[in-house]
Amino acid sequence: MVSSDENTTGRKDHLSQGASVSVYDSLIAGSISGAVARGITAPLDTLKIRLQLQVHKNVHSGALSTLTSICRNEGIKALWKGNTPAEILYVLYGASQFTTYTVLNEALVNLQKNDPWRASIITPVHSLLVGIGTGSISTFITYPFDFLRTRLAANSSNEFLSMTKTCLKTIREEGFFGLYAGVKPSLISITASTGLMFWTYENARSFSKEKNIPFIEGICGLLAGAVSKGVTFPLDTIRKRLQMYSETKVKHDTSNKMGQLCKIMIRNEGFLSFYKGFGISILKSSPTSAISLFMYEYALDMIVKAENKFSIES
Repeated sequence: MVSSDENTTGRKDHLSQGASVSVYDSLIAGSISGAVARGITAPLDTLKIRLQLQVHKNVHSGALSTLTSICRNEGIKALWKGNTPAEILYVLYGASQFTTYTVLNEALVNLQKNDPWRASIITPVHSLLVGIGTGSISTFITYPFDFLRTRLAANSSNEFLSMTKTCLKTIREEGFFGLYAGVKPSLISITASTGLMFWTYENARSFSKEKNIPFIEGICGLLAGAVSKGVTFPLDTIRKRLQMYSETKVKHDTSNKMGQLCKIMIRNEGFLSFYKGFGISILKSSPTSAISLFMYEYALDMIVKAENKFSIES
């Protein structure tokens, strides 16, 4: 007999509505998930950021030429520029994301108890609402590391800047809140993206519940990553531009306002500038979501099994 949050392979869906997961287990599994996802997809992230930050139409023709240019001019190691803050970002984000999801999932279920009318409204969009709350909280907690990752990954010189030096330089020249440059579009894009990711993932898991599909978490994660990134990508490009503008002194053009930046991008580069790096982003975000969701589910299974074994032995 398979429970309501398991498929026929017996793999439990730890993200389903009302799933019972301890905060501690979610914290550990989320950290593992973030570390593994980042370690595998780091070069793709660097490529995506470089493509998004091109402010001229003909700097590079695409991902392949950008990759070739980076390797030729800066060396292969340049594909891992900004990896230290990115690893910290992914571990912190994974931990805060899945832990927050666990807490909000339980809270929203409790909100619907003994209220059929409220449940009828919330249930269809339960994972979307939980994901939106999760994205906003996790983004605010981890944003400075995302900012530093962008600055380091965008550095095209042969000098490898340290995270600490970049952080101190930013605070000295732009103030502490310089670490939150571009946070407004980030909150919008990541909040929407996270909500769509979890909503798509849970709907895909529900649809495949009675089907015996190997690695179903990864397959549903691929779909969730593609859908969420496809919808929110322009906002991701805007936040990357805003994170860099104060450093590149383009204040006479933007004054770091979202609306002004959008007008300038359309006027100087065309509407498609919002989708620079989109192809490589899909190639990165879909596997990242798949790895992240799969590793979280798998790590939780292992943690629960280890806890059960320990309790039996003791």
